[in-house]
Amino acid sequence: MPSTGKVSLTRQTIYCFIPILDLYSAYKIKKLRWFLLIILGLGLTLSTIFGNLNPIEDDEEYAKKLLTPKMEINWEYAILGENPLLSIISIIIMDGAIYGTKVYVIRRWSKSWNANFEI
Repeated sequence: MPSTGKVSLTRQTIYCFIPILDLYSAYKIKKLRWFLLIILGLGLTLSTIFGNLNPIEDDEEYAKKLLTPKMEINWEYAILGENPLLSIISIIIMDGAIYGTKVYVIRRWSKSWNANFEI
């Protein structure tokens, strides 16, 4: 249920880093739809950009490199692909951009929400 009074900026900021609670913090200040639109849009955009920079190989080549000669899964290749350095950099940039955006919009909207209840 949306808040009927002021919200704690500290709690709202902490909630940004916890899955599901980030959605709750946006719902509390009646901005859930905007929050989802912004975060999903940013995530899809960044995923498309970094997916084009580090594309996945064909299925047959990927399957051959995925299994070691002992028929074990090569987890580094499964998670990071052909270029691990680029994959790690893209993960750091995407997480930084998404979490930074979450904190910025939730804090901004929470301050605006709290301003509505000041006399």
